[in-house]
Amino acid sequence: MVATLRFTLWLAVAVVAAAVLGWLFRAVLTRIAPANAARLLRSAPLSASFGMAVIVFYLLVAILAPTIAPFGEREVVGAQFMPASSEFLLGTDNLGRDMFSRLVFGVRNTVSIAFITTALAFAVGAVLGLLAATVSGW
Repeated sequence: MVATLRFTLWLAVAVVAAAVLGWLFRAVLTRIAPANAARLLRSAPLSASFGMAVIVFYLLVAILAPTIAPFGEREVVGAQFMPASSEFLLGTDNLGRDMFSRLVFGVRNTVSIAFITTALAFAVGAVLGLLAATVSGW
């Protein structure tokens, strides 16, 4: 029962934090965007603003990965399975590599795979949509 209440509390905190982040991101975007785009952003759901904020965060982490990560992606920096500390924020893995650095550099792979997959799905969908519109009987 206590675990369920604790989970519910954390879930509520996460939802409120996401709403606040979405609202703040929308406020910033509407101030810097042209009038037409700002009007569109104001009418968009708050979840869309939150989603855009998450995407921008991922892009910034991917671009700034060498600056953010304290060590190289494949650099062995400590003993195996060291616990989290001030030197290794998330500890080390079975080879002694810093897990935080690997996580930050892993964002690059995630963003590039997501971009390529989305572009491929768009291209296939556009071709199939054009074929469906022009070829009769399909």
